[in-house]
Amino acid sequence: MATEFGHSTTADEVVTAFASQVKGRVFLVTGPSPGGVGEATVLALARGAPAKLILVGRTPAKYEPVTAAVRAIDSNIDVRVYGVDLSSLQSVREGALKIVAENEKIDVLINNAAVSGIPYSRTVDDIETTFATNHVGPFLFTNMLMRLLLKSDSPRIVNLSSGGHSDGTGEYDDYNWEARKYEWSKAYRESKLANIHFTQYLAKVLGPRGVVSLSLHPGTIWGTSLVSNLSKEDETKLQQYVESRGVVPKTLAQGASTTLVAALDPAMKEHNGAYLSDCKVAPTLCPAAQQADLPEKLWRLSETLVKETFAY
Repeated sequence: MATEFGHSTTADEVVTAFASQVKGRVFLVTGPSPGGVGEATVLALARGAPAKLILVGRTPAKYEPVTAAVRAIDSNIDVRVYGVDLSSLQSVREGALKIVAENEKIDVLINNAAVSGIPYSRTVDDIETTFATNHVGPFLFTNMLMRLLLKSDSPRIVNLSSGGHSDGTGEYDDYNWEARKYEWSKAYRESKLANIHFTQYLAKVLGPRGVVSLSLHPGTIWGTSLVSNLSKEDETKLQQYVESRGVVPKTLAQGASTTLVAALDPAMKEHNGAYLSDCKVAPTLCPAAQQADLPEKLWRLSETLVKETFAY
């Protein structure tokens, strides 16, 4: 079925095609902000009658319109919202422990939340903010939720990356940009490359336990909160850059479709660790994304940063 999907496929089309993979299951989505790809993902899932939708974000009140929309679609869905700031390791730990205590299992974890356009800063944990929010926080969050994922009969982890990862270098030792000149766009690309390497290592260590991990490029979608931190000048430059490469932008519904193929398509079990674009496994990856030593190197660095090790 997924071979028929492509750039213009919508989220609802994917959910309809894989309805049996949604009905009665439990999904957790981070960062489903109103007007974003995460919200489009959640609302499409809601139309497939899941048992539970767990929404996670920094400010729970922000997601009230999303929960209201879910309940309007299907009042039988158990919708829960948890406040977690992915840039804070303390917040991640507290939020994850609360989720573990209050939920029996998670079938699909969708790490959708991300930031972009951030001026140089470090978090309270002394980690550059983009890398902390887009990788280190999700790394800890995912590992702390693993006990719930392993209770599923078909667990899956979906990490939203970006086509911009191809300009990343994988210089993770310099995660705080002390040896390089900081630029928000470069920091974003490095964090999105990290999403791919994280996915690859998850597939390696958890594949034997039945966990399928996939990363993806949702496409170029204008007007979401991901570009809200950009100046008008930077946003214009970005649009010009994208247009110069012949990229056709997507709607929110189209942008959520690849996430849902990664989350639902049974055929993706045969592609554990893969990177998807336009609802398909991408034919090639950039050299840095194929560098064999980087996934484990990133994992070990991440364990050091969160001061905790994870063995499966």
